[in-house]
Amino acid sequence: MPELTIAAIAVATVEGMVEENYRRAIRLAEIALDARPDIILLPETFAAGYCADDLRPYGEDRETSPYLADFRRISREGDCLVAAGYLESVPGGVKNAVALYDRGTFIGQHAKSSLWPDDERPYRDERVLLVPGDGIEVFASRFGKFAVLICYENMFPEHWAGLVGRVDFVLSPYNCQGDPSYNNIREAQRLGLPSAWADRTGTVYLGADGWRPNPGTAGLVDGQGNIIAKSEPGVEAIVIGKLPV
Repeated sequence: MPELTIAAIAVATVEGMVEENYRRAIRLAEIALDARPDIILLPETFAAGYCADDLRPYGEDRETSPYLADFRRISREGDCLVAAGYLESVPGGVKNAVALYDRGTFIGQHAKSSLWPDDERPYRDERVLLVPGDGIEVFASRFGKFAVLICYENMFPEHWAGLVGRVDFVLSPYNCQGDPSYNNIREAQRLGLPSAWADRTGTVYLGADGWRPNPGTAGLVDGQGNIIAKSEPGVEAIVIGKLPV
C-alpha cells in the first residue's frame, strides 16, 4: 500500500495578529520541508481566526496575498502540496477557504459550506460572519483523490459518507476550541477513510471575556482508526507521519 508523508502543523497563534501569525506559520512550513513531506497541512483560517464580529477587514485576495505567495513558493521548493487556510474576500463578505498549491501551482480551493451556528457568540456565528461555499469537492492530485473538510464540516457524518469510494484520503483543517481528533478517528473507524488534521494552538478570542488557551492538536489517522502520529493538546508542533492510502 502506498504511503504519503504528511506534515500536519499545529500553529500557535493569537487571533487577529495576521502578519505575525502568517510569519510563524510560514517559518514552520519551511522547517517541515526537512522531512521531505508530500503534503503540508495548516489549520483553518489560522492567521485572522475568529477575532471580531466582522471578519471582512481580514479578507484577502488569493492572487495578490503575499502570504499565500509564500505558501506557493514553499510548495515549489519542497516539491509538495500545501493546504493553507485563509479568509477570501468575495462580494458580500468573506469565505473561509483553503488554497491548495502543488509544486508551485494553484490546483484548487475549498470554501467552507457548513457554517457553525452560535446565537450567543457573534464572533463565532459563521452564519453571519461568512459567505458559504458551494459544497464538498473532490480534488484529483498526483497523490490520489482527496477532499478538504473544514472544521464544522467534519462533524457531519453525511459529508464523510458521501466521500466513500470517491477519495483516497481527507484533509481536515480546524480552528476549534479543543482537540478535534475524535471526528477523524470516528469516521476512519466507521468508513475506513484515512485522514490528517491540523488545528490551532495559542489563544482563543472570547469577546468581552478576553482570551484563553486553545488545546488544539494535529495528527494523522489510518483507515482503521489507528492514530499514526499526534501532537499533545495545546502544544505547537510539526507532526510528521506516513499515511497509508
